[in-house]
Amino acid sequence: WDLPALAFLVEVLECHDMSEWSDSALEIISRRLQSKSKEKRRLALRGLVVLSKDPSLAEGIWNLTQSLMGLLQDADGEVVALILSVFLNELHDRATLISSPTALQLAQALWPLFDHDKNHVHLLSICLFRAVMELVMDKGKKPLKKHVSQSLLPLFFHCHDE
Repeated sequence: WDLPALAFLVEVLECHDMSEWSDSALEIISRRLQSKSKEKRRLALRGLVVLSKDPSLAEGIWNLTQSLMGLLQDADGEVVALILSVFLNELHDRATLISSPTALQLAQALWPLFDHDKNHVHLLSICLFRAVMELVMDKGKKPLKKHVSQSLLPLFFHCHDE
């Protein structure tokens, strides 16, 4: 019953205002992120995309950053696109500054995605990389300089190929 219940929850999240229950939904969904079942992981990520649009859940979703970054290595392009969408929703229109260690980890995880097979994934990864670099705290920019410089060349070649 776990998979159908999760599918129902995700569908309800997309259709109704669940602000009263969003904390509980986030807890249920976050437990399914590390599932061995691809379907459960994909459904959990679809639910996270919806929940990540709610500013009141920003801190709770941001606490899942390490788990989500671990899933960025997934071979399934749809899973990766969903994770990138969650991160973009978290950073969109928010004044949240990102610590330099987190920004560096995200930047390193995004770099291999610039050449992903799916166009949607590599476009999302480039957008997220840009957003992360814009939101890094001022005092944390120096450690990122080397990594950003290394990332610019693959980005340049990718844009030139397009």
